[in-house]
Amino acid sequence: MNKDDGFSGLEAAIVLIAFVVVATVFSYATLGSGFYVSDKAQQSVHQGTKTASTSVYQEGGIYGTMDGVTHQLDRLFFTIYVPDGAEDQDLTEMTISYTQSDISNPREYKWSGTAANPDHFYAQGLDLLHAGKNVKIELADVKGPRTGGWFTIELRPKTGSPVFVKRWIEQGFDGGVII
Repeated sequence: MNKDDGFSGLEAAIVLIAFVVVATVFSYATLGSGFYVSDKAQQSVHQGTKTASTSVYQEGGIYGTMDGVTHQLDRLFFTIYVPDGAEDQDLTEMTISYTQSDISNPREYKWSGTAANPDHFYAQGLDLLHAGKNVKIELADVKGPRTGGWFTIELRPKTGSPVFVKRWIEQGFDGGVII
């Protein structure tokens, strides 16, 4: 029997321990990067959910009046709503885009604290719409389509996704609910 036979078993044990240590360090690094990526994905999901839930919604009907002389849509009234649990919406940062069938250029309406006019929408004097609340919006002097035409309204809040609404003016419409 050779005196070096015992050392080959000891050398094998040292190599095995070295492999276990290297594998442990590698698995720790892999798990750490996995936890990091998982945390980033979770943050993205939460931010996406937060952004989607901060939208405003058009609630109820859209009401309009017709100009008696030109027989065009003159004023629009509709209600917007921020769902419970969503972030409050700053109406001073909101833009309302209005387009109609016989004019290709959209009109942009910004917030007004006093009254609706051709460039500004009126939100009953509110500048901040809280979650769970609604407010009536007025667009004035839209010079909209005559009966048989259509119009679109796009609500673009500062945060959240935009809302797009399209309506047709029925034949014989002279004011009231626009279906």
